[in-house]
Amino acid sequence: MDILLNDFQDYSLWVVSKEHLSDVSRFILRVNHQVHLNSNIINYADLVKTKELDLKSFSTSYFYAIKNREQEIVGTIKAEKWDGKSKLPIEDDFDINVDDILNRLDFKPNEIWHIGRFAIDQQKIRKDFLLRNNRITILKLLLTSVLQHVCMNSNNVYLAESDKKLFDKLKLMGINSSQIGESKMYLGSETVPIFNTAKGVEKFVNKHKHLCYSITQQELYSA
Repeated sequence: MDILLNDFQDYSLWVVSKEHLSDVSRFILRVNHQVHLNSNIINYADLVKTKELDLKSFSTSYFYAIKNREQEIVGTIKAEKWDGKSKLPIEDDFDINVDDILNRLDFKPNEIWHIGRFAIDQQKIRKDFLLRNNRITILKLLLTSVLQHVCMNSNNVYLAESDKKLFDKLKLMGINSSQIGESKMYLGSETVPIFNTAKGVEKFVNKHKHLCYSITQQELYSA
């Protein structure tokens, strides 16, 4: 059962349960195909791969979802705490060597996080006047939900795959990440591999953390 974290009346913030994880996988692919390929057809192989990756990472991740008044998902994002052993999607899909990135730092990271599964259903939001008026808040809510985990320790870092347009938009919002590899077409859009630190996003998180409810892994699995 999904866990309700905050109800804003017109939309709500949830932690997604394992039993509803496939809804997130399907949502991610559908939205990306709608936005970037102008198609509602989901590639079956992509769906199987996405579901497998989500299930594999579930025990070390927080999957967040924004739902509308009809309890339909309109936005998702995920924060995965890396165990240092398993391969992250960014390594296979973008040929990134995480160890090389970390060895260039002038400090030893406490935790390494991977941010992914970010998508917002702009079609649903545009059709709903109340959601449309809150579209920027919804974006900030999703980002703060995952970045608050990174900011639990000042020596934490994170990696992510970001849509190129979003990457540029985040800079305007005060999130200045470093591109760490070549961009490529990924899930229907030009995507760049990025890196940032807790210190690099703490100002953004502190400004917007009132929107979120902090939940621990222990609380998540005892609920």
